[in-house]
Amino acid sequence: MKDVAARAGVSVKTVSRVINAEKGVATATAQAVRQAIADLGYQADLQAQSLRRRDRRSRTVGLLVSSVANPFDSAVHAAVEEVADKYSTVVLAVSSANNVQLAQERAAILASRQIDGLIFSPSGEEHKWLPDLFISRPLVAIDRSPESEFADSIISDNQVGAMRAIRHLLSQGHRRIAFLGDNEQIQTAQLRKAGYLAALAEAKILPHPHLMKLGITGEDAARLAVHELLTAPQPPTAIFAAQNQLTAGTLYALQELGLEEKIAVVSFDDLPNADLFKVGLTAITQNPAEIGRVAAERLFGRLSGEISGPPEKIIVPTGFKIRGSGEIPPLFTGF
Repeated sequence: MKDVAARAGVSVKTVSRVINAEKGVATATAQAVRQAIADLGYQADLQAQSLRRRDRRSRTVGLLVSSVANPFDSAVHAAVEEVADKYSTVVLAVSSANNVQLAQERAAILASRQIDGLIFSPSGEEHKWLPDLFISRPLVAIDRSPESEFADSIISDNQVGAMRAIRHLLSQGHRRIAFLGDNEQIQTAQLRKAGYLAALAEAKILPHPHLMKLGITGEDAARLAVHELLTAPQPPTAIFAAQNQLTAGTLYALQELGLEEKIAVVSFDDLPNADLFKVGLTAITQNPAEIGRVAAERLFGRLSGEISGPPEKIIVPTGFKIRGSGEIPPLFTGF
């Protein structure tokens, strides 16, 4: 910092103010400092900075999601970064692939970086190890609520959204509605299955086990499951895919079988360009950007002390996009 100050012709304190985005530095002076930083290749030592600050803050937060490649998690990530930018904070993002051991390993890496707090997506099992790892640092769960109430949670109305999807298919005359579900250890998969069953019970329709494909992971597994459903005796007339990757696999299978205009589909969660498909995708839509924004604001509120008290659960409502696939009438009725 002394070298940067000498090159820019300012004090070390001025350099510190520019680096920490503090007010009170003239634009021309700040530009001179930034140019000196660029010329000298200076990089701040964040851990050393945190030790010198009174609040011991590192100006970094962690984000632990299921998969950075999933459009849902990508949208959450972008929203968290947008909020973090307002607080001059960097987001360190890692993924768990819904694997508890991997989640623990990567969370430990984030903790060792002295991050100020963590936004995380629970991986399906008990997470009591997290508060021990991040002692006195705020934690916010997204997409799913942790089993123990040690963290704020920001989630979609999963069961309500799933019920809405099935009610819609029932209103179109469908009675043989297949369910494609994710890993049953994951809370969202459990809630969406519960919504499916509740809507059938409401219509006094008994669920048929052969129409329920559970524990499916990824597009390829979903594609194979749909092939099995539609080539078996008494195939479904409609499919509810309870996760976006399962939806993608479903659509591939229907295309391969030439049934994309004959079998109704409703997805939980949208797909990119879903309105441009041969048959537009009808979907229960989540708002990952809002989930990420609320989670980040919650985390920074806890850090600043503006939010205190016990953890809270905040539910972000789902939407419903009717585009055509969920409005295909049944090929036949009855079992």
